[in-house]
Amino acid sequence: MLCIGNLVGHRIKFKQLSFPVSLGILPHEREGPQQLLIDLEIELNPHMPNPDEAVEKILNYDDIRTRIIELAQARHYNLLESLARELLGVFADEADVLHVRLSVQKPDVYADAVAVGYEIDYAWER
Repeated sequence: MLCIGNLVGHRIKFKQLSFPVSLGILPHEREGPQQLLIDLEIELNPHMPNPDEAVEKILNYDDIRTRIIELAQARHYNLLESLARELLGVFADEADVLHVRLSVQKPDVYADAVAVGYEIDYAWER
């Protein structure tokens, strides 16, 4: 690979990861699962070693996806805000994750809006 310059940033992105969760405070929201949409941007340490096609050297996005879904489906959440903050814990032990932008959205709330949601930016001091 020809390199001219320096790698200054790289990220993993999820766009509209969609799955059902138990979420909400209104009586009709507690009747069954609601669809959740997640947009996620994971900013990685630019000084990570070049993976050279070695899976063990990367942040495995399949593992991240699985952990997010399992955590979100593990219990009922009253608020999108609570769910979003808890999902940040997925990255607590990931030394190469510097910053996360996470958006959690409910697509079926209003007829005149595609979705309503909450977005959080979080940076670790590592």
